[in-house]
Amino acid sequence: MLNNKKVLQNYFKSISYKFFKTIYGSVEGKTSHIDNKDIIETKVKIEENYYKIYNCKACSFYTDRIHDTAIIKNNKIVDGPSFQLRNNTNVDCLKNSVFLKGTPRFRKKINGSVLSLLTGGGGNSNYWHWMFDVLPRLNIFKKKILNLDYYLFPDLKSKFQKETLDLLDIKEEKRLSSRKLRHFYADEIIITSHPYTILNDPDVDSLKIPIWISKYLKYTFLEKAIKKSKIKTFPKKIYINRKDTSSLRYIINENEVENILLNFGYENLTMSDYSFSDQVALFYNASEVIGLHGAGFANIIFCKQGSKIIEIKPNSAGDVIKNLAETNNHIYYDISAAPKTINFNNQAGDIEVNLEELKKKLKL
Repeated sequence: MLNNKKVLQNYFKSISYKFFKTIYGSVEGKTSHIDNKDIIETKVKIEENYYKIYNCKACSFYTDRIHDTAIIKNNKIVDGPSFQLRNNTNVDCLKNSVFLKGTPRFRKKINGSVLSLLTGGGGNSNYWHWMFDVLPRLNIFKKKILNLDYYLFPDLKSKFQKETLDLLDIKEEKRLSSRKLRHFYADEIIITSHPYTILNDPDVDSLKIPIWISKYLKYTFLEKAIKKSKIKTFPKKIYINRKDTSSLRYIINENEVENILLNFGYENLTMSDYSFSDQVALFYNASEVIGLHGAGFANIIFCKQGSKIIEIKPNSAGDVIKNLAETNNHIYYDISAAPKTINFNNQAGDIEVNLEELKKKLKL
């Protein structure tokens, strides 16, 4: 039964691809942005890093919302502003899915300019990627004075997305979502470089998130969020649990861990229970934060310098949170263990925490 369903799905997909190729034509080859007068590249510098801004006039835009985004001019993909992620690495634009599938969505016409903040599937609903991959592009864009009519975001359905955009004073009528707008033609489409993928090596780039991103986020949100927060009393010690999102990783002996943390004065918090402004205020007022590796650690950028950060993680998870903590002048410790379960993601897997090691790190 499942095989038959898969066969039918593939059949209808192939019909759909042919249908839209008949309407819009096939994407045939690539063109360099350097050779096209309608594609203008400018460079901006933020601290020691250089970024590119592409202004693409009278072009089409297509995205699969996960791996690929294509800028198309005269049925050719434009090299430079297009991206196609394979294992988190941006590969040659000739590998973009539009060559195989075409642009299988009805194309809409946008009058005016659109700034794309798409960044791959992680930005659709993940808080970490929203904070570090999506929003910092606004700061790159601000370095070049441009008139702008619309902002294209990966998605707009999460509470934290709406709250951060409200604090940024981006009007709702200017917000577009790639969930509803995957294929369009616009008078001008603007694309920026990725904020921290500088070397196009995810294993290296993710460990070196530039400090300007933390500075920008703090400058943009800290004061506004604290004023908006409705919390009256703040715990000094926070445990970030993952009761709202435990599918990727889980602490097998979490009950024992929580009992120890309770005895050490930690308050057990589920981040999704709090507004964005409340989360900012909680972390700003906390002096110690512990939790299982995850997106909630993005908020340590709002902690005061010298805060104690303890990350519990699978030993394959890498040092991205360590880097973030240390570049923000926090005191960082980790408790790592080999995952008991095998998962598709090196950041995933269920782990058992060494309770004696936990007590030792809490006493430091």
